[in-house]
Parts: sequence; structure tokens; C-alpha cells
Amino acid sequence: MNHSDTSNIVDEIATLRDALFHLALLQLRNKSEAEDATQEAILAALESHTGFEHRSSLKTWLISILRFKVLDIIRAKKRLLPVSNMAKLEEELDVTVFDSLFEENGCWSAPKDAWSDPHSHVEQVQFFKILEACLTNLSPTASRAFLMREWLELSPDETCAQIGVSSGNLRVILYRARMQLRHCLDLKWDRNA
Repeated sequence: MNHSDTSNIVDEIATLRDALFHLALLQLRNKSEAEDATQEAILAALESHTGFEHRSSLKTWLISILRFKVLDIIRAKKRLLPVSNMAKLEEELDVTVFDSLFEENGCWSAPKDAWSDPHSHVEQVQFFKILEACLTNLSPTASRAFLMREWLELSPDETCAQIGVSSGNLRVILYRARMQLRHCLDLKWDRNA
């Protein structure tokens, strides 16, 4: 990769910084932690940008890096639990399942080929742009709960602990969020286009 290509990707990453910070802040609800997650994601992207294969958009790639940085911060908070809660935490975490998805170098063990069906890929990109717009119409709590369950894939108990709601309340929040998203997507996303 030549200097011009490196300069272009640095410029593109810089334009996406605010969106990454907003997403991290939505999940972490702490400006300093969100800033740390954003900076770590950008640093990781800059250090490994030569490995970016353009199978997805740069924004999608950066968000996937940010996802792991946010999860690291959430898990680090859990490590600060009292010793009495550690046994329960260790029972809940089965890292062998997670680790089996990746090779030693950190790459997916069975990567998806995004270019096998280019029309599907374009449709997926359009869908996620509309979904992102629809998420902004949700309340901050509903948007955060939905992203924690669907994007970060946190368990219901972890999501309840992060948001500070009961499991029954979480179910209601997620139900309403999904219904609002469905309505928004029905209005804004033309599946036949």
C-alpha cells in the first residue's frame, strides 16, 4: 500500500470518528470510556489497515473493531466485581465457544464471502443505513438495550445490569423497540428496489 492509499484511509477514518464515538457513548454511557474505546478502535484500525480487504465498507470494519473494544471495557468493569460474584461470572463465560470462532491470528475461522452475491451485499449496506436512521428515532434507553442485545450480543442479565432495569422491563423495552424498528423499516426500506 503506498503513501497515498495510507493517507486516504487515515482521512476516511477521521471522518467516521464522531459516529464511532456516538456509538461507544450510547453503549458505555461514560464519555471517558467511550473516548477510550473510540481511540483504541481507531488505533487498532490504523495499525492493521493493510489487512483491510474491502469486503465490507470501512465504517462496517471500524464498527466491528469498536464492538470488541466496547466489550473489553464492559468486561473490565465486571472484573471489578466483589470476589463473591466471581464464581458466578466464571460459570457464565464460556470462552472456548467464543475462541473457536477465530484462528490464532484473530481472523475468523470460517469467513463469510461478502462478494459471492454483490446485489445482496448492496442491499445489506442499504438496509443497515436505514436501520441506523431508524435507531436514532428510538429513545436512548431503547436504542441502547436493542444494540446491547443484538449488536454486542450481551445476555439479558448483562443488559439489565448495564441499563439498570428489571428483566421484565427489559422485555417490554425490547418488544417496543423491535416494533418501532419494524414500523420504521416498513416505511423507509423498499425490499423490492
